[in-house]
Amino acid sequence: MWFRNLLVYRITSGNITLNELEETISQFPLQTCMQTEMQSRGWVQPHEEHSNFVYALGQQWLIALGTEKKLLPTSIVNQHAKERITNMQHMQGYKPGKKQVRDIKEATLIELLPRAFAQRHKIFAWIDTVNNRLIIDTTSPNKADEFVEAFLKAMHSIALAPLETKISPATAMTQWLSGDDLSSVFTIDRDCELQSMSDEKATIRYTHHELSTEEASRHIRVGKRVIKLALTWQDKISFVLYDNLQIRRIAPQDILRESTESDEDLFASDFILMTAEASQLISDLIEALGGEGRS
Repeated sequence: MWFRNLLVYRITSGNITLNELEETISQFPLQTCMQTEMQSRGWVQPHEEHSNFVYALGQQWLIALGTEKKLLPTSIVNQHAKERITNMQHMQGYKPGKKQVRDIKEATLIELLPRAFAQRHKIFAWIDTVNNRLIIDTTSPNKADEFVEAFLKAMHSIALAPLETKISPATAMTQWLSGDDLSSVFTIDRDCELQSMSDEKATIRYTHHELSTEEASRHIRVGKRVIKLALTWQDKISFVLYDNLQIRRIAPQDILRESTESDEDLFASDFILMTAEASQLISDLIEALGGEGRS
Protein backbone atom coordinates (compact mmCIF):
# COMPACT_ATOMS: atom_id res chain seq x y z
CA MET A 1 0.00 0.00 0.00
CA TRP A 2 2.16 2.80 -1.35
CA PHE A 3 0.68 6.05 -2.61
CA ARG A 4 2.06 7.16 -5.96
CA ASN A 5 1.00 10.77 -5.49
CA LEU A 6 0.59 13.05 -2.51
CA LEU A 7 -1.86 15.94 -2.49
CA VAL A 8 -1.65 17.33 1.04
CA TYR A 9 -4.33 19.14 3.03
CA ARG A 10 -4.02 20.60 6.50
CA ILE A 11 -6.79 19.78 8.99
CA THR A 12 -7.26 23.34 10.21
CA SER A 13 -9.97 22.81 12.82
CA GLY A 14 -11.98 20.08 14.47
CA ASN A 15 -10.97 16.80 16.02
CA ILE A 16 -11.41 13.38 14.45
CA THR A 17 -11.74 10.23 16.50
CA LEU A 18 -11.43 6.82 14.93
CA ASN A 19 -14.83 5.66 16.13
CA GLU A 20 -16.53 8.83 14.90
CA LEU A 21 -14.91 8.58 11.48
CA GLU A 22 -15.84 4.91 11.10
CA GLU A 23 -19.40 5.48 12.22
CA THR A 24 -19.91 8.56 10.07
CA ILE A 25 -18.55 7.49 6.69
CA SER A 26 -20.14 4.04 7.01
CA GLN A 27 -23.48 5.85 6.72
CA PHE A 28 -22.54 6.94 3.17
CA PRO A 29 -21.45 3.71 1.44
CA LEU A 30 -21.03 3.38 -2.31
CA GLN A 31 -24.28 2.24 -3.89
CA THR A 32 -24.78 0.62 -7.26
CA CYS A 33 -25.93 3.16 -9.86
CA MET A 34 -29.67 3.24 -10.31
CA GLN A 35 -30.94 2.60 -13.85
CA THR A 36 -31.11 6.28 -14.76
CA GLU A 37 -27.94 7.38 -12.91
CA MET A 38 -24.67 8.06 -14.69
CA GLN A 39 -22.58 7.98 -11.54
CA SER A 40 -22.71 6.98 -7.89
CA ARG A 41 -20.22 7.92 -5.18
CA GLY A 42 -19.70 6.67 -1.64
CA TRP A 43 -17.25 5.23 0.86
CA VAL A 44 -15.78 1.75 0.50
CA GLN A 45 -13.57 -0.48 2.60
CA PRO A 46 -9.92 0.40 1.85
CA HIS A 47 -8.86 -3.20 2.50
CA GLU A 48 -10.99 -5.91 0.95
CA GLU A 49 -10.28 -8.37 3.78
CA HIS A 50 -11.57 -5.93 6.41
CA SER A 51 -15.18 -4.85 6.85
CA ASN A 52 -14.24 -1.50 8.42
CA PHE A 53 -14.44 1.71 6.41
CA VAL A 54 -11.31 2.98 8.19
CA TYR A 55 -8.11 0.94 8.10
CA ALA A 56 -6.24 2.10 11.18
CA LEU A 57 -2.74 1.30 12.36
CA GLY A 58 -1.87 3.47 15.34
CA GLN A 59 -2.40 7.14 14.51
CA GLN A 60 -2.37 6.58 10.76
CA TRP A 61 -5.72 5.90 9.09
CA LEU A 62 -6.60 4.89 5.55
CA ILE A 63 -9.96 5.62 3.89
CA ALA A 64 -11.25 5.21 0.34
CA LEU A 65 -13.92 6.94 -1.70
CA GLY A 66 -15.47 4.72 -4.35
CA THR A 67 -17.07 5.83 -7.61
CA GLU A 68 -19.23 3.76 -9.94
CA LYS A 69 -19.65 5.31 -13.37
CA LYS A 70 -21.68 4.19 -16.35
CA LEU A 71 -19.66 3.81 -19.53
CA LEU A 72 -21.82 5.36 -22.22
CA PRO A 73 -19.82 7.18 -24.92
CA THR A 74 -21.36 10.34 -26.32
CA SER A 75 -20.84 8.97 -29.82
CA ILE A 76 -23.19 6.06 -29.06
CA VAL A 77 -25.87 8.38 -27.67
CA ASN A 78 -25.54 10.67 -30.70
CA GLN A 79 -25.76 7.73 -33.11
CA HIS A 80 -29.04 6.47 -31.63
CA ALA A 81 -30.40 10.00 -31.29
CA LYS A 82 -29.57 10.75 -34.92
CA GLU A 83 -31.70 7.82 -36.07
CA ARG A 84 -34.63 9.12 -34.03
CA ILE A 85 -34.18 12.65 -35.33
CA THR A 86 -34.15 11.36 -38.93
CA ASN A 87 -37.33 9.35 -38.32
CA MET A 88 -39.04 12.37 -36.79
CA GLN A 89 -38.05 14.51 -39.77
CA HIS A 90 -39.63 11.99 -42.16
CA MET A 91 -42.81 11.81 -40.07
CA GLN A 92 -43.39 15.55 -39.67
CA GLY A 93 -41.91 16.68 -42.97
CA TYR A 94 -39.42 19.18 -41.57
CA LYS A 95 -36.34 19.22 -39.36
CA PRO A 96 -36.95 19.02 -35.60
CA GLY A 97 -36.29 22.24 -33.70
CA LYS A 98 -33.53 22.71 -31.14
CA LYS A 99 -35.81 21.82 -28.22
CA GLN A 100 -37.01 18.65 -29.96
CA VAL A 101 -33.41 17.61 -30.70
CA ARG A 102 -32.43 18.23 -27.07
CA ASP A 103 -35.42 16.24 -25.80
CA ILE A 104 -34.60 13.35 -28.15
CA LYS A 105 -31.00 13.22 -26.94
CA GLU A 106 -32.08 13.27 -23.29
CA ALA A 107 -34.66 10.52 -23.90
CA THR A 108 -32.05 8.44 -25.76
CA LEU A 109 -29.57 8.80 -22.91
CA ILE A 110 -32.16 7.70 -20.33
CA GLU A 111 -33.14 4.72 -22.49
CA LEU A 112 -29.54 3.55 -22.98
CA LEU A 113 -28.34 4.02 -19.38
CA PRO A 114 -29.76 0.71 -18.03
CA ARG A 115 -27.80 -1.15 -20.72
CA ALA A 116 -24.50 0.60 -20.06
CA PHE A 117 -21.61 -1.13 -18.33
CA ALA A 118 -20.52 0.26 -14.96
CA GLN A 119 -16.92 0.77 -13.89
CA ARG A 120 -15.70 1.24 -10.33
CA HIS A 121 -12.57 2.87 -8.98
CA LYS A 122 -11.25 4.06 -5.61
CA ILE A 123 -9.49 7.20 -4.46
CA PHE A 124 -7.42 6.54 -1.35
CA ALA A 125 -6.56 9.05 1.33
CA TRP A 126 -4.44 8.75 4.42
CA ILE A 127 -5.16 10.72 7.57
CA ASP A 128 -2.04 11.51 9.59
CA THR A 129 -3.51 12.35 12.99
CA VAL A 130 -0.07 13.10 14.43
CA ASN A 131 0.54 15.99 12.02
CA ASN A 132 -3.12 16.86 11.31
CA ARG A 133 -2.85 16.14 7.60
CA LEU A 134 -5.08 14.51 5.04
CA ILE A 135 -3.17 13.20 2.03
CA ILE A 136 -4.97 12.13 -1.15
CA ASP A 137 -3.43 9.78 -3.70
CA THR A 138 -4.37 11.53 -6.93
CA THR A 139 -2.96 13.82 -9.61
CA SER A 140 -6.39 15.19 -10.53
CA PRO A 141 -7.58 18.41 -8.85
CA ASN A 142 -11.16 17.48 -9.81
CA LYS A 143 -10.93 14.10 -8.08
CA ALA A 144 -9.34 15.75 -5.07
CA ASP A 145 -12.22 18.24 -4.94
CA GLU A 146 -14.73 15.36 -5.14
CA PHE A 147 -12.96 13.59 -2.29
CA VAL A 148 -12.82 16.68 -0.09
CA GLU A 149 -16.47 17.46 -0.80
CA ALA A 150 -17.55 13.95 0.21
CA PHE A 151 -15.32 13.98 3.28
CA LEU A 152 -16.60 17.32 4.55
CA LYS A 153 -20.18 16.28 3.84
CA ALA A 154 -19.68 13.36 6.21
CA MET A 155 -17.45 15.13 8.75
CA HIS A 156 -19.24 18.43 9.37
CA SER A 157 -17.00 19.46 12.27
CA ILE A 158 -13.78 19.31 10.24
CA ALA A 159 -12.19 22.08 8.18
CA LEU A 160 -9.52 21.47 5.54
CA ALA A 161 -7.17 23.75 3.60
CA PRO A 162 -4.58 22.90 0.92
CA LEU A 163 -1.08 22.82 2.33
CA GLU A 164 0.76 26.10 1.76
CA THR A 165 4.40 27.00 2.33
CA LYS A 166 6.10 30.33 2.91
CA ILE A 167 8.26 29.91 -0.19
CA SER A 168 6.41 28.81 -3.30
CA PRO A 169 7.66 25.55 -4.85
CA ALA A 170 8.35 27.33 -8.17
CA THR A 171 10.52 29.96 -6.45
CA ALA A 172 12.41 27.36 -4.41
CA MET A 173 12.95 24.94 -7.31
CA THR A 174 14.21 27.78 -9.50
CA GLN A 175 16.66 28.82 -6.79
CA TRP A 176 17.85 25.25 -6.24
CA LEU A 177 18.47 24.73 -9.94
CA SER A 178 20.34 28.05 -10.06
CA GLY A 179 22.78 26.72 -7.50
CA ASP A 180 21.29 27.83 -4.18
CA ASP A 181 21.72 25.45 -1.28
CA LEU A 182 19.23 22.63 -1.04
CA SER A 183 18.63 20.71 2.18
CA SER A 184 21.04 17.79 2.40
CA VAL A 185 18.16 15.32 2.66
CA PHE A 186 17.22 16.07 -0.97
CA THR A 187 19.14 15.58 -4.19
CA ILE A 188 18.19 16.85 -7.64
CA ASP A 189 17.53 14.16 -10.23
CA ARG A 190 17.44 14.34 -14.04
CA ASP A 191 13.89 15.42 -14.91
CA CYS A 192 12.87 19.06 -15.00
CA GLU A 193 10.48 21.45 -16.69
CA LEU A 194 10.96 25.20 -17.02
CA GLN A 195 8.32 27.61 -18.30
CA SER A 196 8.43 31.26 -19.24
CA MET A 197 6.24 33.69 -17.34
CA SER A 198 5.09 35.37 -20.55
CA ASP A 199 1.74 34.81 -22.18
CA GLU A 200 3.28 32.31 -24.62
CA LYS A 201 4.25 29.96 -21.75
CA ALA A 202 7.28 28.69 -23.69
CA THR A 203 8.40 25.45 -22.06
CA ILE A 204 11.67 23.52 -21.85
CA ARG A 205 11.56 19.88 -20.70
CA TYR A 206 14.47 17.72 -19.64
CA THR A 207 14.05 13.96 -19.25
CA HIS A 208 16.86 11.73 -17.97
CA HIS A 209 19.19 14.66 -18.53
CA GLU A 210 22.01 15.84 -16.31
CA LEU A 211 20.95 19.27 -15.11
CA SER A 212 23.96 21.55 -14.96
CA THR A 213 23.70 24.78 -13.00
CA GLU A 214 25.11 26.77 -15.94
CA GLU A 215 22.56 25.42 -18.43
CA ALA A 216 19.62 25.92 -16.06
CA SER A 217 20.79 29.44 -15.13
CA ARG A 218 20.79 30.41 -18.81
CA HIS A 219 17.07 29.58 -19.09
CA ILE A 220 16.31 31.23 -15.77
CA ARG A 221 18.09 34.45 -16.76
CA VAL A 222 15.79 34.85 -19.76
CA GLY A 223 12.69 34.65 -17.57
CA LYS A 224 11.88 30.98 -17.17
CA ARG A 225 11.05 29.39 -13.84
CA VAL A 226 11.00 25.75 -12.76
CA ILE A 227 7.51 24.23 -12.57
CA LYS A 228 8.49 20.56 -12.15
CA LEU A 229 11.61 19.05 -10.64
CA ALA A 230 12.57 15.45 -9.94
CA LEU A 231 14.10 14.94 -6.49
CA THR A 232 15.19 12.11 -4.25
CA TRP A 233 14.69 12.21 -0.50
CA GLN A 234 17.34 10.61 1.75
CA ASP A 235 18.25 8.18 -1.05
CA LYS A 236 14.98 6.42 -0.20
CA ILE A 237 12.15 7.93 -2.24
CA SER A 238 12.27 9.61 -5.62
CA PHE A 239 9.45 11.90 -6.73
CA VAL A 240 8.55 14.89 -8.87
CA LEU A 241 7.63 18.16 -7.16
CA TYR A 242 5.19 20.43 -9.00
CA ASP A 243 4.76 24.18 -8.65
CA ASN A 244 1.34 23.68 -7.02
CA LEU A 245 2.97 21.58 -4.27
CA GLN A 246 1.76 18.29 -5.67
CA ILE A 247 4.12 15.37 -5.17
CA ARG A 248 3.88 12.86 -8.03
CA ARG A 249 5.55 9.74 -9.38
CA ILE A 250 6.63 8.50 -5.97
CA ALA A 251 9.03 5.57 -6.28
CA PRO A 252 10.54 3.96 -3.18
CA GLN A 253 14.24 3.18 -3.62
CA ASP A 254 15.58 -0.02 -2.04
CA ILE A 255 13.12 0.07 0.87
CA LEU A 256 10.68 -2.45 -0.58
CA ARG A 257 11.74 -6.07 -0.40
CA GLU A 258 10.27 -9.35 -1.52
CA SER A 259 8.32 -10.84 1.34
CA THR A 260 6.87 -14.19 2.35
CA GLU A 261 4.24 -12.45 4.48
CA SER A 262 0.56 -13.00 3.86
CA ASP A 263 -1.26 -10.40 1.76
CA GLU A 264 -2.81 -8.93 4.88
CA ASP A 265 0.50 -8.71 6.76
CA LEU A 266 2.22 -7.27 3.71
CA PHE A 267 -0.51 -4.64 3.33
CA ALA A 268 -0.05 -3.66 6.98
CA SER A 269 3.75 -3.52 6.85
CA ASP A 270 3.69 -1.49 3.64
CA PHE A 271 1.19 0.95 5.14
CA ILE A 272 3.33 1.38 8.27
CA LEU A 273 6.46 1.95 6.20
CA MET A 274 4.75 4.27 3.72
CA THR A 275 3.16 6.49 6.35
CA ALA A 276 6.37 6.75 8.37
CA GLU A 277 8.58 7.61 5.40
CA ALA A 278 6.12 9.82 3.50
CA SER A 279 5.19 11.74 6.64
CA GLN A 280 8.84 12.65 7.23
CA LEU A 281 9.33 13.45 3.54
CA ILE A 282 6.44 15.93 3.69
CA SER A 283 7.81 17.51 6.87
CA ASP A 284 11.30 17.86 5.37
CA LEU A 285 9.86 19.36 2.19
CA ILE A 286 7.85 21.90 4.18
CA GLU A 287 11.04 22.90 6.01
CA ALA A 288 12.94 23.22 2.71
CA LEU A 289 10.17 25.54 1.50
CA GLY A 290 10.48 27.87 4.50
CA GLY A 291 7.85 26.30 6.73
CA GLU A 292 4.09 26.36 6.49
CA GLY A 293 2.34 29.49 5.33
CA ARG A 294 -1.12 30.00 6.78
CA SER A 295 -3.78 31.80 4.76
